Amino acid sequence: MDRRREVALVTGGARGIGVAICRRLAAEGHPVVINYARSAAAADSLVEEIESAGGRAIAVQADVADQQAVDAMFGAAAERLGPPTIVVNNAGLSVLGAVIKLDPVDWDRCIAVNLSGAFYCAHAALPAMYERGWGRIVFLGSPGGGRSISPGTGAYAAAKAGLVGLTRALAIETARRGITVNTVVPGYVATDMTREAGEGAIAHMESTWPSVPPEAVASVVAYLTSTEAAYVSGEDVAAWLGGPAPIRIERAASPPGGPAA
Repeated sequence: MDRRREVALVTGGARGIGVAICRRLAAEGHPVVINYARSAAAADSLVEEIESAGGRAIAVQADVADQQAVDAMFGAAAERLGPPTIVVNNAGLSVLGAVIKLDPVDWDRCIAVNLSGAFYCAHAALPAMYERGWGRIVFLGSPGGGRSISPGTGAYAAAKAGLVGLTRALAIETARRGITVNTVVPGYVATDMTREAGEGAIAHMESTWPSVPPEAVASVVAYLTSTEAAYVSGEDVAAWLGGPAPIRIERAASPPGGPAA
């Protein structure tokens, strides 16, 4: 069966790596649902770009930390394009600060966006995937989720490490249903979120690793969401150059409800 027309939903699709992923999946022939939290203008512009190139796309606003909003987003996607059977959980939030100084409100928001949001999206997507006997789920992880943990990243590291565990458990649960579940672990990619680490951390990352283009991450996602990757599941796949090294963080914790895709 030709799976090039399966509907793809990308959370945080209007910013950073998400933009490259949306473009790549649209170029592969997939109708794309571009999720955004606050970047309405950017999402609408990306829809126009994809449609001008002959693709199909819609923009849907939802805070992935809100389960009801996620369920409504999947309902809107199904009504307008069809049920998403490719889901890329890209939306992310960086909260920085030593645990002793970290506001529990910041902790809760970081876990809600980065980990609970990924669960909510998978939970909403799975019924249609089970019915079709096919599906692809990709989480966007981080070296900070276990490969390269740094002081001041406790909340973010815990959330991203949780994605690895969720990936492996869900891969086992869906192994006989034609569904694969993987995490992509990008290296240093220059985005609005990585800039939150501060100038010192950015200088350190740029001197340690070559910057990974968002398009390179998108190419890994495109493979994992393809029919060719039918036997790759439960993996955390690196998309970076160079080994792990701790990142120096020079910034206090983000304010409650800080920036998210």
